[in-house]
Amino acid sequence: MAQPSWVILDAVARVAAEQDADLSLELAAPPSVTVLTVPPRVSPIQADPTSRARPWVVSADPASGLLLLCAPPAPLRPTPPPPPEFRNGVLVLNITDIERRPPNYFVCDVASATAFRLPEPGHGDPRGFPSEINPSNLGVVAAPGALAGGGASRYMVVEFRYMFNDQHATLLCFSSDTGEWAWKPVHNPMGRWIWGSDGVIAHDGKLWWVDLAGGLVSCDPFAEAPVLDIVPLPDADCHLSDAGCAHCAGRSLAYRRFVQVSAGKLRCVEWSSSRRDVDDGAPMTVSMWTLNDPETKKWALEYKVSFQGIWADESYKAAGLSEKNPTFALLHPMNPDVAYFFLEEHLFSVDMPANRVVECGVHGLVVPPSGKPPNCFSVRALELPLALSAGTLPSELGSGSNTEDSAPPASAAPSVSLAHDLVSLKIESEEDA
Repeated sequence: MAQPSWVILDAVARVAAEQDADLSLELAAPPSVTVLTVPPRVSPIQADPTSRARPWVVSADPASGLLLLCAPPAPLRPTPPPPPEFRNGVLVLNITDIERRPPNYFVCDVASATAFRLPEPGHGDPRGFPSEINPSNLGVVAAPGALAGGGASRYMVVEFRYMFNDQHATLLCFSSDTGEWAWKPVHNPMGRWIWGSDGVIAHDGKLWWVDLAGGLVSCDPFAEAPVLDIVPLPDADCHLSDAGCAHCAGRSLAYRRFVQVSAGKLRCVEWSSSRRDVDDGAPMTVSMWTLNDPETKKWALEYKVSFQGIWADESYKAAGLSEKNPTFALLHPMNPDVAYFFLEEHLFSVDMPANRVVECGVHGLVVPPSGKPPNCFSVRALELPLALSAGTLPSELGSGSNTEDSAPPASAAPSVSLAHDLVSLKIESEEDA
C-alpha cells in the first residue's frame, strides 16, 4: 500500500508516559488522524479536555513540513501560605504575586526529523509590547527556494503585533539564519479594523494572518522592509446575526468560515443554512471560493453544494452516516473539490461537485471535545516530504534520540509504508545551534 502524500494532523499533541521517549510523528492515512507525540520534557502537561493548557500545533508551513509547536510550562509547585499576621488586633492580608511562565515554542522539521526550541524574545519591542508571545498571531514559513530539512533548513517565525487604530505595527521575527529575534516596524493598513486572530497561513513564501470576519493581512517577512497588504474575504452567503455592532455580527460569521491553501491557491470555505440558524436541522450549504490572483484581490466561486444532495447519494447511505449537519474539518490540500467533515465520531470526505462520499473513518482525536464537536481548528492538513511519502527516510536522519548531544543512528532508518509508523525527531535548542 502506497504511503499518502499528506496527512491530517491532530492539532493537539499527545504526551508520552516515558521520560526518555522520542518526540515522534505517528503517520496515518486519511481519513485517520496523524498524531504528534512529545516527551514530558517538551510538555510536562498532558492535554485535558477541561483545560486550555495543552501542547498544540499553533501553525504550520504544510508544503515544507514545518510545524510550530506551543508547549505549556511545568506547573508551579504549591507553596505553603505564610502564617497570619496581626497588627493592633487587625488581620493583615498577605498579597503575593503569582509567577507566570511563558510556554515554550518548538519548530519541528518533519523532513530533517528535528525539533528546535526557540529562545525567548526578551525585551526591546519598539512599540512597547510585552515580551510574551501571542500564539494566535504566530506563524512559521520556510524561506523561498530553501529546502526544509537537513542542516540547510531556513525559515522565519513571525508574530504580528498591533494596536487598534494605530498606523504603526511590529513584526517580531525569529530567523533561523541568525538564531535571534528581531523587531521590524511596519505600517498597519487596518485602520479601525478590530482584528480577530483566526490563524496564520504560510503560502507562496509569505505569511497570511487570518480574520475570518473580514480578510487576510499578508507580507513577505524575509524582506528588509516588509509591507503589509490586505485581501478582503468574499461577501458572505450565510445570514448575519442581528448583533448590535458590526464587529459582533462579523464574529458570528467567522464561526462559519475557514481559509486554507489547496492545490497551491488560497481557498475560502463557508457553510450556511437555508434558514436563519445553521443548527436548526435544515441541510447546510457549503460554498468554496478561490483567490486566483492575490493582486486583484477577487475571489471566484467554485461551487455551492447543499447537503440535501449528499444525504441522498448512495455513497452516504453506504457509509452509515446519520443525516445531520456535520462540522467542517478541512479541504484536501491537493484537490479543493474534496472536503472533510466531522460527524459524531467520524471524519469523512466528500467530492463536493459530485455529491459523493469518498472516505469515512473514526477520527480518534487525542483529546475528546468537552461538550463541543471538533472543528477546522482541531486538525491541520500536512503535506509529507518526498522521503516520507515515498516510504523511507534518508539513513542519516534515522530515529532521533532526545539527548541534546547525541546524533541519530545511521542504521535506524524507519519505514513509513504502513499506517502508524513513527518518525522520531531529535530535540535541539539555541545552545545546540
